[in-house]
Amino acid sequence: SEEQLIQEYGNYDLDVFDYENEIYEPIVMRLVLHIHNLLDGSWHQDRQNTILEFLKKIDFETAVDVGFGVPTKYLRSYLTNKSTKKFTLVDIYDSAFDFAKALLSRLSNSYNKTINFEKVDMNDMKYIGDYDVFLFQDSIEHTKDPTTYLKKTVSLSPENSKFILSLPIGLAVPSHYIEFKDKETAIKWLEDSDLKIEESKDIFVNPKVDLFANDLDEEFYNFIVLCSKK
Repeated sequence: SEEQLIQEYGNYDLDVFDYENEIYEPIVMRLVLHIHNLLDGSWHQDRQNTILEFLKKIDFETAVDVGFGVPTKYLRSYLTNKSTKKFTLVDIYDSAFDFAKALLSRLSNSYNKTINFEKVDMNDMKYIGDYDVFLFQDSIEHTKDPTTYLKKTVSLSPENSKFILSLPIGLAVPSHYIEFKDKETAIKWLEDSDLKIEESKDIFVNPKVDLFANDLDEEFYNFIVLCSKK
């Protein structure tokens, strides 16, 4: 309902220290995430644009988006432009797939020709499979052992694979299992996982739109990286 949507939007944006990952399970939360991605001037917009820019610089045929949440701008862009590239969207909750299918069906009646879905719990530490590009959009920090998961994925992935990650820099919230106090910490973490940064960009929150930022005492931003294997 409209009332439920408004309530959950407020809970998500204004109480970031009061919930853990279970908040993402209900279907209404998928709509909340989607609305955030559409907000002009938000850090969500900048992040999506940066990831699309990075993808356009890569020669790839297959990509996996691990913990995708909701379809973001890059996916909608490739779909509306009738791209033949194959994308696999991975999440732990069925609500992610239900919402994605409803949204994507409004963009294309043949989206299932290039987009696949796979239900995976990153906490199981299973290798996701071989892809040209591995995407982690503010997702890997939500698994209970991000370091082991990334190292395993990198070590088993094809030699020429690319990795695109957006990592939160600043104070960790309860739904995160790793904290990057500064960008240097994140860079070392990536390098220790045998990744080499090819390009990066800092995406800062906009307190006028990203309301949660008003409750943060420390600087908080996204560090988005395009990496290759060492």
